[in-house]
Amino acid sequence: MKPNHRPTGTADAQALLTRAVTLHQAGQLAEAATLYDQVLKRLPKQADALHLSGLIKAQTGAVAEGIERIRQAVKADPRQPIFHANLGRLLEAAERWEDAARAFRDAARLAPLDPSLPRLEAAAWTRLGRHGPVAQALRRAMMLEPADAENAAALGDALYDGGLFLPAAAWYGRAAVLEPRRILAAFNRGAALRDAGRPDGALAAFRALADLAPQMAEPLEQCMEIRHGLGDDAGARAAARRLLTLVPGHMAAVRTLGIAETCPDPLWLARLVRLDPMAEEVVLALAGRLYGLRTVVAERLYRHALALAPASGLALSGLGLARAALGLEGAGRMVLRAVRVAPGDAALAANAGSAFQLALQPDAALSWHRRALVLKPDDAAAWINVGTHRLNANAAEEAIPPLDRARRLADPERDPGQLALANSNLGVAWMALGLHGEAVAAFRAALDRAPDDAAIRSNMLFCLCFDDRADPAEVFREHRAFERHLPPLPAVPLAVEERDPERILRVGYLSPDFQRYPGPGYHFLLPLIEGHDRGRVEVTCYHNDRSRDATTERFQTAADRWRDVAALSDGELDRRIREDRIDILVDAGGHMSRNRMPLVARRPAPLQVSLPLYPNTTGLGAVDYQIADPRLAPPGTDALHVEKLIRLPGCVLCYRPAESGFAPTARPPVERNGHVTFGSFNNITKVNAATIALWARLLAAVPAAKLVLKWRGLGVGGGADRRLLAAFARHGIGAARLELRGITPDPYQDYTTIDVALDPVFANGGTTICDALWMGVPVLNQSGPTKIGRWGATLLAAVGMGELVTPYDEAYLAQGLRLATDRAFLDAQRDGLRERMRRSALMDEPGYARAVEAGYRMAWRRWCAGLPPVAFDVAEGAERG
Repeated sequence: MKPNHRPTGTADAQALLTRAVTLHQAGQLAEAATLYDQVLKRLPKQADALHLSGLIKAQTGAVAEGIERIRQAVKADPRQPIFHANLGRLLEAAERWEDAARAFRDAARLAPLDPSLPRLEAAAWTRLGRHGPVAQALRRAMMLEPADAENAAALGDALYDGGLFLPAAAWYGRAAVLEPRRILAAFNRGAALRDAGRPDGALAAFRALADLAPQMAEPLEQCMEIRHGLGDDAGARAAARRLLTLVPGHMAAVRTLGIAETCPDPLWLARLVRLDPMAEEVVLALAGRLYGLRTVVAERLYRHALALAPASGLALSGLGLARAALGLEGAGRMVLRAVRVAPGDAALAANAGSAFQLALQPDAALSWHRRALVLKPDDAAAWINVGTHRLNANAAEEAIPPLDRARRLADPERDPGQLALANSNLGVAWMALGLHGEAVAAFRAALDRAPDDAAIRSNMLFCLCFDDRADPAEVFREHRAFERHLPPLPAVPLAVEERDPERILRVGYLSPDFQRYPGPGYHFLLPLIEGHDRGRVEVTCYHNDRSRDATTERFQTAADRWRDVAALSDGELDRRIREDRIDILVDAGGHMSRNRMPLVARRPAPLQVSLPLYPNTTGLGAVDYQIADPRLAPPGTDALHVEKLIRLPGCVLCYRPAESGFAPTARPPVERNGHVTFGSFNNITKVNAATIALWARLLAAVPAAKLVLKWRGLGVGGGADRRLLAAFARHGIGAARLELRGITPDPYQDYTTIDVALDPVFANGGTTICDALWMGVPVLNQSGPTKIGRWGATLLAAVGMGELVTPYDEAYLAQGLRLATDRAFLDAQRDGLRERMRRSALMDEPGYARAVEAGYRMAWRRWCAGLPPVAFDVAEGAERG
């Protein structure tokens, strides 16, 4: 080392100093220290000797003495920057940070072009957490070395720690520009922008960093969180998916995908539960998502949540609802425990109402729905529950006001699902009253909010079948559009046991109507399932309803295999059908209530057939065939079917009457009444404006005649009664000419009171035609332009009563007038009608079963040969197999 200036004092002191420096540089510290001390004895204020001996003191462990020596050197010669700098270093070693910082600052004043000195000062201030002085020092360093990325990043740190986020972001950005691979500076820039309240800028910064460092998880975490904050759920999910490719078990990413998940099968939410099974809120979220889709699983999850939090009202309520939906015991007890836990919670009260509704306790249900409204009068969901309760009670007119109120209360942005449900149920109410235009408009409004809701779309399609103002081609297009709104389906290979065209066929029947009521299953499905040749056909019944009755037991006995599937998801039922190795799946529900059209669209069986209890095409490309006959589907109607038509030689359906204590009367009621009595026991959704107008004309033409209308909800003076009476009154028919009746336990009972049954125009009856004929009552029918208007043509013709099938209004009136005034003609129609029906194709159970089996076999042979479906006729008396 060389002294910084010439020493004062004697020549020998200078010589000693020179020798000491030489020894010091050679690492001979003890010898050098001795000579420095000798110099200081001669010249006590010799600055170089003080400075250099102070360094040796520090190097040999005497830091405090070294600091004191260098302080003396600074005092002896304060203009030397190295004295101040080395003093700072010794003060750093002694962890005297503030003194060190000041020493470095003094050094920097004396050597303003040395960038290392402000950096050293900044480091000392950083130790003290003095962000302002740190930033000042680093700004001086950046003036000296503007391209120093490390100083720029450090300055960003100081400003960020001091709460100056935007300036910090600027310096981090400068550091990242100076050194593009300086990952931490780029990340910190995003964090600074985020904390400065600039989420868009922060997001851009983190996205750029994620591209720059694709294996780095932290920027993706930030992207996910910021997008959450911005309400961009789709962007958050995209970031979460990318993050999971790096960190497969990343909890926050799985939570993002799980909580925001909207797909029918919430895989990510299920994965989140597996990762954190003790998180009660996550378990409850998954249970809520699966309720109604996989209710059996939801019930287990609610039990698990209850084990985690025994006093959770939500877990108790959800468990009660799930058990009620599954028909299990204890549902009522659970929902009542829930409302005791939180008596002021409107949602829990509403859930109690829904559970009692599912448990077929309507009075208790209504009480709890009203309680929910007391607690939260403006809750759209509670009003929907009340309206739905009235619908289930067949009081459609009474359902409209609460559903309309729910529609007005539902927030279209926050509660699109509630708004969709309110409109959908309102559509069901309008449809029940025969107001199809209003119903279709309500269903379309619901689909505007929930375009992929299959149940709502099915409701609309069913309603369109009854709308006489709808263009049949447009109705067909709407049916075709159904599958476009279904989620994408994975291609799953079919497990076919063997492509043997003559082996026993495994036929599966899918229906919610394996019971006496409310559907037509008893009359039209039971004869077929019991009548199959078990040497040629093996039958599996898939019962898609949780209700059972004595008729259900008959179906189950008749089937080779029985599956209760109402609680299964589409995916689970798909797997079940495939495991059963079904060759031909026959859907008997179409788009009617409790249907499984999304399941059918998955094509779980090689061949799929529609048995048309539903009066139209299914619209599904996955349905290969539909059963028909030449009258129900005359030439030219194939174009309005997606399916290829299998036309049976007799009748599309075979009717089995139910057991009853009532029989046809020996003489027509006109003899004892003195006037002819017309009657219609059809669903009043079929009694549209055109039908009412035509019937009013008939009543006007037969002034003494009366008309009996019988359906659910009629005859009690309610809104449906008033609506019907007002509609006839507009055509000049007073209330005295009409008799409105409700449903009776025995559906055949009131046929003993009417002379002639009037079939609605456009939408014919089905079961009601058969019931009337079985009770010896002729049915006056008008054939229409669509399938729903041709039921009468096929059913009546099958019994040999084709002359009562009329082509237009005037012919309908003429034939009705003849039945009312020509007693011989009326007697001829009624005479021996039950026996004629019994001998007809409409009740030929063995012939019907053989014809259907022949149709299945012909379709199966084509499939085994690799041929596409094609329309064909089953020949009269087709051979088995």
